[in-house]
Amino acid sequence: MNTETTDSGYARLSCRISVRIKHQAEEAAALLGQSIAAFTESALAEKAQAVLERHERIILSDRDFARFVAYIDNPEPPTEALKAAMADYRRQF
Repeated sequence: MNTETTDSGYARLSCRISVRIKHQAEEAAALLGQSIAAFTESALAEKAQAVLERHERIILSDRDFARFVAYIDNPEPPTEALKAAMADYRRQF
């Protein structure tokens, strides 16, 4: 894949795709009254946003969320190892 940036705030993206996907994209763009460039840009933006959102969020079940809140509200006492680590930290800083 090759990208080239222009001064207009747009970049050129060059990649090879299967003939089948190209024909589907052209047909879908025509149905929406869009150019293939506009259709490709919007489809790429939607997919990129979905992937980024999926990787930026942690999704918990109701049960796991309840357990998380319970641990926050009622934390377990620190272990001896944690107490030792905090003591080491305090000595260093």
